[in-house]
Amino acid sequence: MMKKAITGQDYLFEWYAPKPITGTPEASFVVSPVVTGAMTQGRADITVSAMGNDRRTLTINNQVTGLKSDQTPAYLITDGDSIYNVTVIRIEGTTAILSDPLSREIDLSSAATLQFCLWYTTAPALTVTAASAQVPYTVSYVEDLGTSTVNRLQKGLLKVTPRPFNTGLNHDALCAQFPQLADMVPRRQSSFNPQVRAAQDELELMLRDVLTERGRDEDDIFNADSFLQAHAFLSCSIIYESVSKYDESERMRERAINLFNLTLRTVDLDLNSDGVLDEGEENIRESGSKRADFRASFTGRTPTAYETTFEIKRGMRF
Repeated sequence: MMKKAITGQDYLFEWYAPKPITGTPEASFVVSPVVTGAMTQGRADITVSAMGNDRRTLTINNQVTGLKSDQTPAYLITDGDSIYNVTVIRIEGTTAILSDPLSREIDLSSAATLQFCLWYTTAPALTVTAASAQVPYTVSYVEDLGTSTVNRLQKGLLKVTPRPFNTGLNHDALCAQFPQLADMVPRRQSSFNPQVRAAQDELELMLRDVLTERGRDEDDIFNADSFLQAHAFLSCSIIYESVSKYDESERMRERAINLFNLTLRTVDLDLNSDGVLDEGEENIRESGSKRADFRASFTGRTPTAYETTFEIKRGMRF
């Protein structure tokens, strides 16, 4: 989804390399004039000398600092095998542990490399995030194919806004409301924050669909925390769906949509984009559907006997 920065504040721009790269990537923000800067790797490459029988435990060169939360995605690059996408869950001294075993044994007759995906740079408030705007950005990098390299370019949009939409939901708040979820955290994760983020992305799309006729979006909502309950149930739906509990997931999603529509009846919305909650912008009654939209919910509807036998054929006119 779209990256968002707060107006007038420095923004830590993070980028995860989609493939192993060589050299240093460069980020460019299309403002006037264009701001360009070299990126810094979140953690330097690590040399791997051996692997345990479980195909998860790696022997590495000694590390002084442990693993940070945003350093887990990495690539394991060897001389005699293909490249492996891995998730590192622990680094301690000369040991690194992967979340999942590798699919097969690898050749470590010569040392392998653990290349971390995270790169970052700062988008300064003086130039990039000084004013609210939609700022296009590009990241240029050199992909390492093994025997050769190729220049790549990744494009995106950075939205600079005074109040990025945030309900306040996180892993701790979710498990406090639904304690049964605490034992369901996947092995390759340390929390449900990725699912919470995915649910927020979906919630933002739903809000954007409702508010687009007013020329507003989710970041113009003052009372974003009012959508926390809808966000929580939507997160639960995604979690249950990932473990194939589809009935439970559907119930949670239905509850989330009901809460979403209920919260839309009392929205505090910045209609004139002045950043101040003016008279007439409080408790605005929005609707989850449009007047011209003939769609409806058919959850409890029973089809007639005629409908069950009706067959659509080519050439029919409606």
